[in-house]
Amino acid sequence: MGGDFLAAVTERQRQRLLDLGKHVDHVAGSTLLNQGDPAPPVLILRSGFVKALRAAQGGTSPMIVDLLGAGDVLGVEDCLARRSSQLSYVATKPARVLEIPQNAFRGFLDDDKQAMALITVDLAVRLRLRNVALGFATAKVRSRLTAYLTRLQALHGIPGDGGVVIDVGLNHADLASAIGASAASVNAVMAKLKNEGFLATGYKTIHVKKRLREDGPPLSPAPAARPRRIPQMRIGRRIAMG
Repeated sequence: MGGDFLAAVTERQRQRLLDLGKHVDHVAGSTLLNQGDPAPPVLILRSGFVKALRAAQGGTSPMIVDLLGAGDVLGVEDCLARRSSQLSYVATKPARVLEIPQNAFRGFLDDDKQAMALITVDLAVRLRLRNVALGFATAKVRSRLTAYLTRLQALHGIPGDGGVVIDVGLNHADLASAIGASAASVNAVMAKLKNEGFLATGYKTIHVKKRLREDGPPLSPAPAARPRRIPQMRIGRRIAMG
């Protein structure tokens, strides 16, 4: 979600959630949930990164539809709809999740309207971001890729010397899956972006060195404005004599 769900709720709500669930650790590459799992638990991601995948039909290759980080809530749509898992979740980095049974989490939301409001806002924001991504579906591979990298930079980028580091555990094949392109075309565009000085790459990391899109976020946060100084009134030391 847009922030840490457990940090947004009250201490009483947080403790109840902790009592309802259990913490589970997953290594990179492990599957947390499979598409089609009945009554999947709700997972609150405490650390790491998880990619959400969906296959259109049985036997087809799944496509990455989202990338989730610490604070995000996984599977809440299935919980509210009382349906099987519509997505598969795979850890791209070592991840720790708070796993809460579906019925228990739904009962928590039924009893707590404030928590339901937070979840509703999160779903609305996530849906809006997915709709924006769909707007690039017919664009050229470079436009789709730079838009996706810009989103990753804004959501998960770590500012550093000379740019922003995206370290979420995605490789070129994952990027291709996320934008609906072939791995070969993504490799070619990534090579061009590196040659043009926009970025450098390491093992499943991307160092953005120049702004990828004019409508994208700056590579470094704007310097904090200096507090405006309030002129001090000088009090004269001369005393009027009568």
